[in-house]
Amino acid sequence: MPNTSFTSTLLDRSSASQQRLRDEQQALFAILIEREREFGFNPDITVEYPEALSELLDSPAAYLDARIRAAEASRGRPFARVAILTTYGDALGGPLTAAGYREEIIDMPAGPDNTRGYAREWRDDGVGVFYLEAVNEMDEKIQPSFVFKLEDEAGELLAGMSGSVSEQNGERCAYIATVVARDDAPAGTGSQVAAAVWRYLSEQGVARVNLGTQTAGRFYERQGFRVIHTIVPLLRHRTGDDGNRVWQDLVIMRKDL
Repeated sequence: MPNTSFTSTLLDRSSASQQRLRDEQQALFAILIEREREFGFNPDITVEYPEALSELLDSPAAYLDARIRAAEASRGRPFARVAILTTYGDALGGPLTAAGYREEIIDMPAGPDNTRGYAREWRDDGVGVFYLEAVNEMDEKIQPSFVFKLEDEAGELLAGMSGSVSEQNGERCAYIATVVARDDAPAGTGSQVAAAVWRYLSEQGVARVNLGTQTAGRFYERQGFRVIHTIVPLLRHRTGDDGNRVWQDLVIMRKDL
């Protein structure tokens, strides 16, 4: 178990400003970026984040067609499937379904509004997936309302979790934005952080927790989460203790408290 000399801190809107919560979340996210370098991407999947969001929103089908064909030309072979995860479903839904994309409304009440997935079979002779993600991380709904963190003996950030709580149809729900532990954290640190947050959320009357992940599905399953949407199977991988690749799907998950 983690060293009991580590210092734990729970901040929420009753004890910290919104700017402080954002800064604390950003510190966790910086560690997450480093940890995700341990994971590779499936070479048969091309991942794209639109640089010109306005072009995507103005002409979704044409934008996607151009980006997909450019990616196919670059890699020298067609895709079998196109997958999209977006928080702009209100703007993209009509044009994309008219262009033959299947729409999946993402069941995540405390997450960004209008979160949806879109998919389309592209070429029968294709290989792999073109995946586009267009998500508004600055959506006010998911700005952090709590941050739990652990600091080591030197006062350096070791691990933590952040997210937001909201109410919909009389049910209080939570959205988890960032969960991370440094690579030198003792075994069990992540579980300690999670247990503290689940206790806090239960005390806040939260009945349901949602999150999306592309690298930590197995950890969350051990925490009692279940997959409710699979966006892209076999998106990421890491090397296991036996030297073999351990694959991770891009999924949306749910836990009931």
